[in-house]
Amino acid sequence: MARSTVFAGAMLALMACSGAHAQSIVATINGDPVTTQDIANREKVLRALGMPSSASDALESLVKSRVEAGEVNKYGIRVKNDEIGPTLYYFAERLHTTPQALQQRLAQSGADSKHLENFLQIHQAFTIYARARNRAVEVSEKDIDAEIARSPKLSNEMTYTLRQVVVAAPPSSGAAGLQAAAKEMQDLKARFTDCDSGVKMASASPNVVVREPITRTSSALGEQLADLLNKTPVGHLTAPSRDSTGLVAIAVCDKSKAKGDSARDQAAQRVLSRRISEDAEKLYKELRATAVVVKK
Repeated sequence: MARSTVFAGAMLALMACSGAHAQSIVATINGDPVTTQDIANREKVLRALGMPSSASDALESLVKSRVEAGEVNKYGIRVKNDEIGPTLYYFAERLHTTPQALQQRLAQSGADSKHLENFLQIHQAFTIYARARNRAVEVSEKDIDAEIARSPKLSNEMTYTLRQVVVAAPPSSGAAGLQAAAKEMQDLKARFTDCDSGVKMASASPNVVVREPITRTSSALGEQLADLLNKTPVGHLTAPSRDSTGLVAIAVCDKSKAKGDSARDQAAQRVLSRRISEDAEKLYKELRATAVVVKK
């Protein structure tokens, strides 16, 4: 068994160093190699997330990802790329921006797309695992009252009905495609004055996709996006942002004061999320203490 492990490790090292652009191995994490390319990619991701991004920070972040991946893999927890929304909201809220703007920021970071996907998927999977560990945790009325007292905006909770309006402009369309999309979006924004007629008008264009309506509360969206929606009249489009598919605007189809129990529900979710985050951090520290990290 020991010889097989050594041989496997040697093969991984050889594979990492092969090819036209050889990569140096700078460390191993529980026997798995970390290359200079791994470090470079993680530095770019950390910079895009507004986090410390030195080489040592990148290595520690890679340790965290691989240790967490090893744990969730034991339980068969897998997250697809289209299921990382909560993680994007988490990091976007920390940066006081929108998930769409964060996606654009990450796409422009220069990090390898597979490396980025892997980072986000592991973060989401470990959060799911921590939430499952806290399934039986209950939030008391006293905790909810304290959370509302700390966050007065909860009592002014709003509920929005929204639809994404996307004007296609894939990277392959180049500058001309983006310019044409911007012109079409500007025209849509001027003519879009209510959701019923506006959606029909937008959907008539072969370059436009209108997503299904969703309902969200202000606290679930984050302060910056909620402020933007509050400034946008009902039936109109917000200013567009850019993502990998094109230009995206949000149609505000309805907004109203949230029902009475919404503030308490949101407060309970905040308290629970905080406890889950604390449990996840505690669990990681325990796992990190047993990880074997060898720097080359």
